[in-house]
Amino acid sequence: MVLVHLECRAPDAGKKYLAGTYTQGTVSLRNREDPGTRWEMNHLGNNQFTFLCVEELDLTNFFDVLDSFNETRYLDGNTATGAVQLAKNTNPPFTGTRWLRSNGPEDSLVFTCLGALDGPRMLDGWPGHDTVQLRPDTTFLGTRWITGTPF
Repeated sequence: MVLVHLECRAPDAGKKYLAGTYTQGTVSLRNREDPGTRWEMNHLGNNQFTFLCVEELDLTNFFDVLDSFNETRYLDGNTATGAVQLAKNTNPPFTGTRWLRSNGPEDSLVFTCLGALDGPRMLDGWPGHDTVQLRPDTTFLGTRWITGTPF
């Protein structure tokens, strides 16, 4: 497990950091210092990861972590609709909570949703609109990301 920021490398002006709002289950792009931009990146093996939004979560407090099990915090891609949201856990029906990390152009990373249904899979940020969605391929410049430590 490592804490990271995920920064969208799209050239558009606007907010660029992946952010979750666990109380609403939503995902958007925000400024780096805004709430919800820190993620716990959990390695599952074979370059597969889950991302847990740690907005307002003290990972050193056992009871805080225990409470988080009932909250929508896992990054979840819906390959049927192309939507990206937060899910309560990584079990079915939330098959889009597993992400494959691969190298992209210019030292960027690409995250592919491993959801069970056919459809768009590439995590894509659109800074001009502060939105996040899945795209069918990496021709969209918002599918390029870098990770950084939030400290």
